[in-house]
Amino acid sequence: MKPVWLMVASGVLATVAFAQNTSGPFGLRKGMTQQQVIEIVGKSAVKETKGDDTLRVLTVPKPHPAFEFYSLIFSPTEGLLKITAYGNDIRTNGFGEKVHDSFSEIRGALSDTYEKPDGDMDFLQSGSIWKEPEDWMMGLLKEERHLASIWQNRPLPNHIHDIEIEAKALSQEKGYIILTYEFDGWDAYVDAKKKQAGTVF
Repeated sequence: MKPVWLMVASGVLATVAFAQNTSGPFGLRKGMTQQQVIEIVGKSAVKETKGDDTLRVLTVPKPHPAFEFYSLIFSPTEGLLKITAYGNDIRTNGFGEKVHDSFSEIRGALSDTYEKPDGDMDFLQSGSIWKEPEDWMMGLLKEERHLASIWQNRPLPNHIHDIEIEAKALSQEKGYIILTYEFDGWDAYVDAKKKQAGTVF
């Protein structure tokens, strides 16, 4: 059995190694534990914890000013598997100009890092009454308009499985951006959770 001081030292060294390797999205990497993230960002940055698998933090090792907080999901065996960054509220008009501009800016930065997305969605559902240009935000609010881009079905760095950016609305005058990273192993984790939930029947 390792001496206690050696076990503690090993844990510190592991945390330092994670902290130094900030090549992943927002300076986070697949496999990090909740404790490693908290040790890096500080307890004061923790916004909320939900069970053993979800941690919401106000900052990350490499934050972006467009985002207000970050939701991280961990597997007990695989560590960090999903990052969702929630954007700041964006004041805009019915045309959604500032929301669209923010989306385009972040999409462009992502394209610089990961090349162009594999799919873009920018459409209004058939039959929607919110078809006028000034109804853009209302369509988004009613979830009848969609603005999103996704990177998937090809090798991505840092064990990233896919990336998605999406515009959301809180009202006709307020929206925000959501950016999600899923790491390799996320789909298997979700399938296992569903299977576990099904055992109650």
